[in-house]
Amino acid sequence: MPAQPRFESKFPLPWPEATEGKKKVLIIISHPNTGKSFNHKLVEAAKATLEMDGHAVIVNDLVENGFNPTTGKHDFTSLKNPDSFDLQTEQVHTVESGGKFAPDLQEQLDLVDWCDIIIHQFPMYWWSVPAIHKGWIDRCLVYHYAYPPHVSKWTGKQWMMSVTVGPDTEKASHPLPGSPMQGIPYQTLLSSVALATPLMCAMEAVPMWMCGHAAKGAAEKDEMVAEYVEHIKKFVCGSKDDWHTPMADPKWSASIDMMKTTPDVERPSRPEDHLGIIAPQPAKVASASAGGA
Repeated sequence: MPAQPRFESKFPLPWPEATEGKKKVLIIISHPNTGKSFNHKLVEAAKATLEMDGHAVIVNDLVENGFNPTTGKHDFTSLKNPDSFDLQTEQVHTVESGGKFAPDLQEQLDLVDWCDIIIHQFPMYWWSVPAIHKGWIDRCLVYHYAYPPHVSKWTGKQWMMSVTVGPDTEKASHPLPGSPMQGIPYQTLLSSVALATPLMCAMEAVPMWMCGHAAKGAAEKDEMVAEYVEHIKKFVCGSKDDWHTPMADPKWSASIDMMKTTPDVERPSRPEDHLGIIAPQPAKVASASAGGA
């Protein structure tokens, strides 16, 4: 194994404690304009709201902290098979042997162990999360630690996404057939990371918050922040029993239950249901006269 670089923790102990009955919240943000972006303003508002209600908050700014988004041999302090590297094999070996991962990765796992809910804050890039944020998912959702569901150490934790988008929210969440995305809602495009990923980790997908459009002015963004605070109060601070009770109609944003993005009537239930697969053409049956038997 090559020598590990000197590790300096970005999250020195002790980590904060929540008041009784409240949550420990990990906010992960990946906007490149560190400390100055609208995404950072949303994080500041969420942190203040949560802490005022007695929750404990840690903010993990991936860009500011220089998080390494690539996985590989450097994720491990020792290898089971150094001459034939297989990521999942090494992950399982480390977990089942009671070993530790490389310090920077281990700290990220410890942060998720600590929290009750992860809030992912990011601008939507090409219908998904920014590369460094995707790298956090690739690196930190360790096999036999985070998934599959039956062995996940994070069973019952919550996972929420807060995303800013380019167009206004109505156009993003209800695009017309003639739009560039041909009517595919942005929340559907995000379903792999906003729904499928937490389900694979036995985590609960909290309704996502979507807000646009990103180029509005300061006054409009203040209104957006206020709407986000209401989302946080309802879906993080509040009771799950109230998730689907009526709420004020937001001007700039939308709260989206990812479990309801595909109605039950549209979920494939039979092998013959159309899934977009282009079937091969059936083989042509030769006519009886062909070739003249």
